[in-house]
Amino acid sequence: MNFIKDTLKQVDLKEDTLYDIIYKLFFLAKIKDSEADIENGKVCTLEELEIYIKRLEEMNDGSSDIG
Repeated sequence: MNFIKDTLKQVDLKEDTLYDIIYKLFFLAKIKDSEADIENGKVCTLEELEIYIKRLEEMNDGSSDIG
């Protein structure tokens, strides 16, 4: 709950839209989750990520909507 309060204290009510506020809450929550994952050793190497992406591509017949 303190995380939400601290984040909302950073909101500029004159400039930020509801979308901006929700985005900041989501983005900062994900950063916090990532920091916890790193501290707990829940990480992967770039090589492991590359293998994971290749497996996903194979499962999707190599087709991709990305660039």
